[in-house]
Amino acid sequence: MANDIPAWRQWVSEKLNPAQPSLAAAQPYVSPEVVADYKQAYREVEVVNRSIELIINGLIEIPIIVEGGGAIKKVDKLLNRSPNPFEDRVKLFRRAFLDYLIDGNAFFYYDKTNLYVIPANDMEVIPDRKTFINHYNFLIRNVQQSSVYNYNRQTTRQDSHLKFEPDEIIHIKADNEDSIYRGAPRLKSIKRLIELYYYLINFQRQFFKNNGVPGIVLQTASVLSPKVKERVLEQWRQNYSAIFGGARSPAILDGGLQISPFGQVKFSELDFEASVERVQQDIAKALGVPYVLLKSGNNANIHANQVLFYNHTIMPILEQFCSSFAHFFGPDMIIRPDRGAVSSLRADERVQAMYYSTLVNAGIITPNEAREGLRFGTIEGHSDIRIPQNITGSAVDSSQGGRPSEGDQTSTPEDTQNG
Repeated sequence: MANDIPAWRQWVSEKLNPAQPSLAAAQPYVSPEVVADYKQAYREVEVVNRSIELIINGLIEIPIIVEGGGAIKKVDKLLNRSPNPFEDRVKLFRRAFLDYLIDGNAFFYYDKTNLYVIPANDMEVIPDRKTFINHYNFLIRNVQQSSVYNYNRQTTRQDSHLKFEPDEIIHIKADNEDSIYRGAPRLKSIKRLIELYYYLINFQRQFFKNNGVPGIVLQTASVLSPKVKERVLEQWRQNYSAIFGGARSPAILDGGLQISPFGQVKFSELDFEASVERVQQDIAKALGVPYVLLKSGNNANIHANQVLFYNHTIMPILEQFCSSFAHFFGPDMIIRPDRGAVSSLRADERVQAMYYSTLVNAGIITPNEAREGLRFGTIEGHSDIRIPQNITGSAVDSSQGGRPSEGDQTSTPEDTQNG
């Protein structure tokens, strides 16, 4: 595993980057970003929630292939079946993928036996002046000291942090133009679109509250004092708040003042439906989800959009996770996503069958290799290459292939009939 790296290789790795002291000095503590707005958008904005759910569902669907040398059986169990005694694979990785999308980072804790997810927004990265990472700090928030000591781990900064060594943490980070130690949230690039969406929805709600009922103006010929006006408005709010649902109060015109409307706005003229849908479409595209996958109904190019979604959104994220796992568990181990498990990425079954049949009949692969390519089990006695037979004869020597010679015939149709 990570502790099995030879000492000489660790020494060489320390010498590879002469700029590391400057990088570490520029960011002595890499703290998490504030992601409250992104969490709120995930909870409240339906297109953000649905897009993230689609991405997570696609990531969970694909199993991970573990090959090569090392403890491949143990790693395969951690990544595909039972990461720890308390969580199944789906529950653990859904939390990790959600952290990756909202915070831009995912952190796994490996105790040499089990794999756990640590909340990404509570992890602080401490760079090292020689290597890359010195250690990680888990920020303890709203936790009593008794629970900290029961955890039986070293704490720093007056028991406000838990310290993790680099060989205990698997860190997957998204792209970040400001830091090489922590990733940036994927929702950060669409923060303005999310704010615009909130403005549109809030304006609609206020428009309904203020103009969904008849406008009312109270007129009087006498001049009212401010106290009298406030008393009248307060009585109006108490008596009619249930009707108007907290909407605007009526206007009071005293002293013979008259109101003359200078413009009228109708909700049908605002065309908010098209504007909201356009913002939703831009948000989905920025997250890497084709908008057609979020709309109901049939579509002629739905398969093409699914292929685009898996190739350009799902697979790059999963490749990043697999690369981090392979780097952590050992250089001899190959960890990759199983693309064949995705129905959208597989070729047409009829075309695949013809392709493998041609390879088998041409003597290029064995029948069992073809069965594995078609995701069938192997059969005993079908692991040999088939030698192609010449059944058309030869233009040079007619004795090669073609119809058997007369002398090779052991029986004739007459003999068969007589028999």
